[in-house]
Amino acid sequence: MTEKAFAKINLFLSVGGRRADGYHDIDTVMHTVSLCDEVSFEKCDTLRVFCDMDVPEKENLAYRAAQAFFDYTGITPSAKITVKKLVPSKAGLGGGSADAAAVLRGLNKMYKAGLDTQTLARIGAPLGADIPFCVYGGKARCEGIGEIITPMEKEQLHLAIVKPDVDCPTGKMYALLDEAEREPVLYEEGSFFNSFDAVCPEECKKAMERLLALGAKNAMLSGSGSAVFGVFQTEEKARKAAEVLEKEYPFSVFAQTI
Repeated sequence: MTEKAFAKINLFLSVGGRRADGYHDIDTVMHTVSLCDEVSFEKCDTLRVFCDMDVPEKENLAYRAAQAFFDYTGITPSAKITVKKLVPSKAGLGGGSADAAAVLRGLNKMYKAGLDTQTLARIGAPLGADIPFCVYGGKARCEGIGEIITPMEKEQLHLAIVKPDVDCPTGKMYALLDEAEREPVLYEEGSFFNSFDAVCPEECKKAMERLLALGAKNAMLSGSGSAVFGVFQTEEKARKAAEVLEKEYPFSVFAQTI
């Protein structure tokens, strides 16, 4: 049995001030995209998670999500889960959160647990702010620290997604925002904005410039980066841009919102 773990992009992301609990209030619009990892499931006599990432097994979000599922349901931990990674890590594309969400959905199906989507999202929420959205998928406005989810009508966008050879650690990016003089931006329907664009590395800014030069009507970070996406008017233009950028960046792919 296989479950797809779809990545996400942030079409809008406004970061507010730091809260008393150390988190930041955000206002973001996220949309799942066709780029995805593949998560496969088999029953076995213990819980094992295999993934081609340099992360200790029990620290992998997929493992933690599986353990949370078994803790909630009372089912004896008994699954072999294999994650085939296609979504780059440390990219702001929600790859780990998507894997965790896919694990929750997949185990729910495999064990016929009968949990609804809201319950699966609630199980995943303590593990990561993006996991509830990834459980639901589609398009949604997420507020608070990401846990207040308002579904929105999906739209079809043609994208080229690029990850420059640079990382944007989430903690560092938030610290840079805290140091900058800024005001949260209010969401308006159809607007494209990301607070982190102002403090991202030059490599990311150059990637945005390349996407615009290749015909993107908008280009911005996803999450806190370092992946950058461009929105193109047609599938053909997006595919062509992704193909051109394959020669310039370690990761470049065509994708569409789903």
